[in-house]
Amino acid sequence: MPWISTFFIVTVGALAGMVMGGIFGLAAGLIAPALFAHMMPWTNVEPVGAAAVFGAVAGIILGGGLAVFAIVVQIIHAWLRPESVAAPKA
Repeated sequence: MPWISTFFIVTVGALAGMVMGGIFGLAAGLIAPALFAHMMPWTNVEPVGAAAVFGAVAGIILGGGLAVFAIVVQIIHAWLRPESVAAPKA
């Protein structure tokens, strides 16, 4: 697998995780803003915004990690695949 493909897969996974985590954090902040008010030591930030940022950051980490795991599984699968299945002979 070329490095540009690996970079693209991990980047797309991290961005997708960021979007989904941000949406989840926004929804959680709208539903329970008092929960996020206890997590922040500073008081001049809205709990809904902080929840969206926390969700987006967690989504970046988890989405990128999941994309890296998918690449590792794909590499292991390619190593364990028999030659007759990997490349048909002409």
